[in-house]
Amino acid sequence: MTTALHQHIVPFYGDDLVAVQQPDGTILVLFSRLCDNLGLRRYSQARRVQSHTILREGFVELMIQTEGGPQVAQCLRIDLLPLWLSGIQASKVKQGIQEKLVRYQRDAAQVLWQAFKPRILVDEQGDELTVSTDAELAQLVQIAEMGRAITRMAEEQLELRRRVDAAARAFKTMRADIANVQVRLGVLEDKLHPAAYITDVQAAEVSSQVKALAELLTGKDASKNHYQGIFGELYRRYGVASYKTIRIEQYPAVLAFLADWRASIGAS
Repeated sequence: MTTALHQHIVPFYGDDLVAVQQPDGTILVLFSRLCDNLGLRRYSQARRVQSHTILREGFVELMIQTEGGPQVAQCLRIDLLPLWLSGIQASKVKQGIQEKLVRYQRDAAQVLWQAFKPRILVDEQGDELTVSTDAELAQLVQIAEMGRAITRMAEEQLELRRRVDAAARAFKTMRADIANVQVRLGVLEDKLHPAAYITDVQAAEVSSQVKALAELLTGKDASKNHYQGIFGELYRRYGVASYKTIRIEQYPAVLAFLADWRASIGAS
């Protein structure tokens, strides 16, 4: 079991990231802290990493220092951090942490590297070991470019989702407005062109049919107010504000509509 040579807590947008460095200069980040900060399940994410051909190469167990003493912990090499984060869709996590995930995708690897960049480590023989080689710097440039690409993609997904949600809300409001206008037009039409309404006996028959249908629906699903739903559909369909103001010429159609609805439920 390898013991981390150097351990460092790196502040990151109000979170703490725990980064460690192996004797060969490799920098890793404590995986469990990453998952906790992003509200992700550690074990499911660890399984995802271990099943990935590339990620599992940089997923190791190290002995690190904690408040409770030395402990074995899973760590991920920082050059693989953007690859792991890119597999987490911002639209599939809780809304409250979507923006945090985007910040991690964009900046986490670079911030961790900057925390270690000024440090010059000493190996067991006392020789100075620098980790800022040209190859590593080129690799970090690639990491930064990858992070920016991931961020742009995540931000585009978030913007698309916001637009879809806004369009859905607008459409819902528009449907409610149309239904309200239809009812108002029906009332206005009645005032301008008085028509003969159904009789009290016919209104009682409509009410009886609605009651029978509602009881049948309740037997199928008792979680809803079916009376209100049936009357609401009648008012919308026939442009009336009350079943008592159904026009006489609409009466046969109303009874047929209720009978067909009841028959369709009985057949299902």
